[in-house]
Amino acid sequence: MAKLGTLEWVEKKHGKLGLRDKLALVAQGVRARAATKERLKDNVKFRHTEVDDILPPDSAVAREAMAMCQEASAPYLFHHCLRAYYWARLLDDGSKSFDDEAVFVAIMLHDMGLTDGHRLNGGKQQCFTIVGARMAQELARKHEWTERRAGMAANAITLHLNVIVDPHHGREAELVRAGSGADVAGLGIDVLYTEQIQSVCDKHPRGEFKACVLGALGIEATERPGSRVAFMNKSLGFDKLVAGTTAFGDC
Repeated sequence: MAKLGTLEWVEKKHGKLGLRDKLALVAQGVRARAATKERLKDNVKFRHTEVDDILPPDSAVAREAMAMCQEASAPYLFHHCLRAYYWARLLDDGSKSFDDEAVFVAIMLHDMGLTDGHRLNGGKQQCFTIVGARMAQELARKHEWTERRAGMAANAITLHLNVIVDPHHGREAELVRAGSGADVAGLGIDVLYTEQIQSVCDKHPRGEFKACVLGALGIEATERPGSRVAFMNKSLGFDKLVAGTTAFGDC
């Protein structure tokens, strides 16, 4: 059986949640809230990487992925992707190695399905992540990645809408989820120091990001009522979490 949020699941189920999928998301939400409470209670902080030491991979595929993102995305979405990469790197605790190039490509392309030029238009598909996943696969093959690496990037994209990504999906998928979730809703960002958060926002200001992303996700929830976005807004209060986040202070 295809695991919730994987590329296989999105392709087989068209991204439409079944009862078991909904229960799994609820369970993930409970686990995530419990983990956050524990971190806050223990005042967990870490600083394994300095913001100024974080640079995108210096490769042709990374540059092309960033160019694709910038060309297709409104400024709020492009800068979201860049910030998400910083958060992913800052939230990495250094415990596992990972494919930085795959992480960067996946983050650059993870929201391509929210852009005006690539938004899903009708059909059975209920998950916008399929757009970025397929673009990542195509780009990876163009640059002669193995099918395993191409699949790694694509899976990281489709999995980023899960509340929690199980470690068995790979560190790359965990980091794409951590980076994107941190920027949209402040998830997990409590482990970082104020000056780290401010430094990232100075490089790529948030501006009207919150209002813009809530609008984009609202469209997805309305047009694709069977999707993870729709369920998380309706049953887990994700849109309210995004609207109410204070994790970025005055950024």
